[in-house]
Amino acid sequence: MKKTFLLLFVITSQLSIAQTKNELDFKIQYNPETKYDQTMDQTSHLEMTYSGDPEIIQMLKDKGIQNPTITDNNSIIESVCKTGKLKDKTYYPLTIEFLKTTSSNNKIAIPNGTIIYGKGTIGNMPTLDSIVSADLSDELKKTTLETVQSTFSQLNFPERKVKVGDVFTVDSPLSIPIANAQLDMTITTTYKLVSIKNNVGNFDISQVYTMKANTGKFPITATGTGKGKLEYDVIHNFNLKYQIDMDMSANLKIEKVELSIVTKSGITQTARISKI
Repeated sequence: MKKTFLLLFVITSQLSIAQTKNELDFKIQYNPETKYDQTMDQTSHLEMTYSGDPEIIQMLKDKGIQNPTITDNNSIIESVCKTGKLKDKTYYPLTIEFLKTTSSNNKIAIPNGTIIYGKGTIGNMPTLDSIVSADLSDELKKTTLETVQSTFSQLNFPERKVKVGDVFTVDSPLSIPIANAQLDMTITTTYKLVSIKNNVGNFDISQVYTMKANTGKFPITATGTGKGKLEYDVIHNFNLKYQIDMDMSANLKIEKVELSIVTKSGITQTARISKI
């Protein structure tokens, strides 16, 4: 009888472990007293082609504008996020320091040494409240703070249990300024959990970019797709690696000239997580 009970206990335990390895709680969040060393590597290839009225095309050529205009860029941003102790069982302080930025076009969006301050609560994305930088104007400080806060908002997914093979989608907005016009799109991102190994969930990612109704002054059409991978740390509830390659095309007609835009871009974000 004891042997039978022991055998059933072993079988039940193994089944429980197997079930756990095939399911995870997906919720991206920061935790108190934790350090996140992060690197973001971005590449972009942009082609803009002008067509239409020969006189206007010649005028653009006379101004030194190449047709097509081709731009390539690569930038790497290294930052560290540190969270403090939980206070009053509700919130914890947070700092984000931008350590090093390199760019192939020598344009540094966020100067080295810039520090952003904020606070987080358990289960929610942090709220940012101030920024310190000797090399940014007040206007750029505000823009940088809003941009980083927007990035957090895009990571604020509803918590869900996901089994291997499960698929779920998330919609997020995207606004792109093009030639004095605003291109508003919706990004539909589909995640599929492929496997769980060593407390890391491996997801396949696919994206579809859909243009919202054109309410601008000039006619615009646009479409795009993306494909990538996500490695999710089950223990720390955070992305260890997020990689996506995106293709997008758009057409904009301004009076007698049509502008065709083709972009190919890639983003790879990695994180090293450690307790403080």
